[in-house]
Amino acid sequence: MRQAVKKLLDSRLVYLLISLIAAFTLWLWVVNSVNPSESNLIDFQIRYEGVGVLEQYNLRLASNTPETVRMWVTASATDMIRLEQNPQIIVDVSTIQEPGEHDMRFILGTLMTGNVTMRPIGGTGPLISNTNDTIVVRTNRVTARTIQLGTAGIRYEIAETEDEAEYRYIGDLVPTIEPEAILIDGPEEILARITNIEIEVDFPEPLMSTTTMVGTLRVYDYEGELMPEEALADVIFSRDTVTVTVAVSMVRSVPILPVFEFGAGANEENMRYTLSQEAVWLIGDADVLRNLEYLSLGLIRLDRRESMIDSVRRSIPVPALTEVFTGPAYVDVGIEIIGVSERTMHIPRERATIANPPAGTDPRVAIDTITLLIRGPEAILAELDESDISILINLAGYDGRLGWFNVEDVTVRVSDWPPEIVGAVIRAGQGVAVDIQRA
Repeated sequence: MRQAVKKLLDSRLVYLLISLIAAFTLWLWVVNSVNPSESNLIDFQIRYEGVGVLEQYNLRLASNTPETVRMWVTASATDMIRLEQNPQIIVDVSTIQEPGEHDMRFILGTLMTGNVTMRPIGGTGPLISNTNDTIVVRTNRVTARTIQLGTAGIRYEIAETEDEAEYRYIGDLVPTIEPEAILIDGPEEILARITNIEIEVDFPEPLMSTTTMVGTLRVYDYEGELMPEEALADVIFSRDTVTVTVAVSMVRSVPILPVFEFGAGANEENMRYTLSQEAVWLIGDADVLRNLEYLSLGLIRLDRRESMIDSVRRSIPVPALTEVFTGPAYVDVGIEIIGVSERTMHIPRERATIANPPAGTDPRVAIDTITLLIRGPEAILAELDESDISILINLAGYDGRLGWFNVEDVTVRVSDWPPEIVGAVIRAGQGVAVDIQRA
């Protein structure tokens, strides 16, 4: 017996078996003491891969497809730490080709070192299957439509004025919306129910100027009922809001005022004028018209040909952002000078002097006489003769030019009388004909 025991103790196989038993015991101790198994609740983020492939079949994940799932997890302490640091599961949906509900297997997004037991307990309710490794994924068949936006839901009022004799407000009958249509895409059965989309916006007070606000969209079905938001959860709109602009213009009667520079016997006491219209109705930007007191026709010089022969026609200077609403865009100014006479005189060309002739030329007046219209007190005009008249023709700016020209830079002097008393202008045409030839 002793020899058998001794032989057994001397055997290497025995020591090998003892070592294996000790190693296994140590491993069990390490697993259960150093890296024990744990259980915990973890909220996992779900990452869907292959979503782009769904578009090839006109499919899209439904809006109630779960994004998270809460699971009861049992794993080693080491693996539990990894899961808590990266709580993610991956679902590949690239194999789905039809709409409906699909049980899709998932995998962990983190590499584990040991076995992991996972059990969904809720989080996204019935969309989680009863199995441990699948999640229910719902897809919809989608289509797209372009729909013109309606304006029935746009409400506003234009301000009214107590007295419309001077001004009033006018608003566009149809507001401007941007954009006028939107693109929607979503499940076929939902888009088939949509008949029209109306813009909803209330302008808060009567409008006195152009105003822009943001409107929201209201979707109606074929029965004319407003569709609830939950029914449109899977519908994508190219725009959620639109801008609505109501253009409001002021229409105002603005006085017209001429401004005169007196001369040639005309002054404030002996001058009378009439206007073909004393005011003009303008339409445009309310802020511009609201601060406009009058429109000036510009300076009218009474020693000029236009005011000594004919009535003066001036265009109405319309301010920016406005335009003439009704009536002509010009004013005829009739001028009458009381107690002042006019006389026509024919002055020989010898009384004309040419100043600033071009170098190397010999310019000459091309007509024998120059006809003038002279205005002033009757007693002075009766005593004038051609020797009292001098004409200065200025050729500055005609360098290098040869031939006949109608020169408008002409100054007429009447004796020693200042232009405030006696004025003279060229009657025929707007200047004096000059022939410029080489010397």
